[in-house]
Amino acid sequence: MLFYPKWYHYPFILLLLPFSFIYMIIAHFKFPRKYENLGIPIISIGNIIIGGSGKTPLTKAIINHYKDKKTAVILRGYKRKSRGLVVVKNFEKILTDVNISGDEAMEIAKFTNAAVIVSEDRKKGILKAKEMGADFVILDDGFDKPYKKLNIIIDKKIKNPFVLPAGGYRYPRIALRFADVVLENLKKEVKVPDGEILISGISNPKRLLKYWNKDYKFFPDHYEYKWEDLEKYKNKTIVTTAKDYVKLEKFPLNLKIMELNVKIPEFLIKKIDEYLIKFQ
Repeated sequence: MLFYPKWYHYPFILLLLPFSFIYMIIAHFKFPRKYENLGIPIISIGNIIIGGSGKTPLTKAIINHYKDKKTAVILRGYKRKSRGLVVVKNFEKILTDVNISGDEAMEIAKFTNAAVIVSEDRKKGILKAKEMGADFVILDDGFDKPYKKLNIIIDKKIKNPFVLPAGGYRYPRIALRFADVVLENLKKEVKVPDGEILISGISNPKRLLKYWNKDYKFFPDHYEYKWEDLEKYKNKTIVTTAKDYVKLEKFPLNLKIMELNVKIPEFLIKKIDEYLIKFQ
């Protein structure tokens, strides 16, 4: 409702605008003024909206482009059943399960050669990656973190122009001036396998329907699947996303993955190369 308001939503949105103004003041003073050098190249991939914008596919694409380097990815580990710093994967093998890591961290661990660390304290995670011998770090959603880094923002415009709680922006669009790179309209390549039903619990799963015209069942974002949700599909060929797959693979189901890849723009590769060379 707040992302795509209709005429009858605006009275409710207007009531929330004073709270959005307070939120903007808090966000303004929270945004860092000084940046700490942690002694390792950091590439932050973030956005300024709530919900999915393609951060994980871009992260995977950068890891695969720099596959000759030791990359470590640091995430908060949203919805994980653990706390503190956890090494999900070192540079050799996966060390935890998806309940401990969270789905996004496990997706990166399973489908790339990067080390993966989850930590609410991003600084601890970065220093751990440095200790493990990483050549550089990709920091998930680190736009407002006070560390020297290359700040990449995926800019996905939404119709409601306001910040929380009246709208879907976490920061006003003017905050984009703090980004080193702003990406729009990333080129996507989607490979859809044959299947009978699409099952997914990602942010805004209806966006998948542009690639799928058969039966489907959608769940809330970061959904914790239970067998009773899935048992009736056990004899069907299920198509799902990589993010869902890491939670569904424990069940006796016939699963196929819908692959979503993004093409890294040449100017971004050049920007990252320059940043890594300059850091050395």
